[in-house]
Amino acid sequence: MRAIGCVTRQSVGMAITPMTHGDLNLRCGVATDGPGIIALIARENHRPTDPERVRRRLEQLPSAVVERNGELMGFIYARRFSPDMVELSNMLIDPQIRRRGVGGRMVGMLEPELARLGYRGAVFVNCRLHIGATDQRSAAARAFWLRRGYRIVFATHGSVVFVKSFDRLPEVDPGLAADRF
Repeated sequence: MRAIGCVTRQSVGMAITPMTHGDLNLRCGVATDGPGIIALIARENHRPTDPERVRRRLEQLPSAVVERNGELMGFIYARRFSPDMVELSNMLIDPQIRRRGVGGRMVGMLEPELARLGYRGAVFVNCRLHIGATDQRSAAARAFWLRRGYRIVFATHGSVVFVKSFDRLPEVDPGLAADRF
């Protein structure tokens, strides 16, 4: 497979192996993907999104999108949370292509690139209280992140905060995990 190089201000030469699953194409996100991302959020989550914020996220850190026949069908992008951590600030996959490994492949591509840039971990919040969220979608998303090694560090009746270290540290006792973060 041929690698596609992505260039953002902080990630020159990011390589993504294109997805070859049928008619789906995984590639680096770029600022011009903003309108497609906003449309997908509006269609699936039924809420407005700030176009300028989406553009900044796409320009500042590595991101990934998946397309089918030129239509944006999924994305993930991040923002700087602290000097050594990122927040995976938004990820959405069109229901037509969910459960096909697309999300896992995007996350699996993004994490090593963020680690290469010096980030040591990520935080992600899943909230079922957002407009358009359902208990079923939230439960599926939470299971997705747990399968990828993220740990729950805090939860309320509506939100769950996940974290993951990009460091190659041995497993620690869950009772001590809070000390790592």
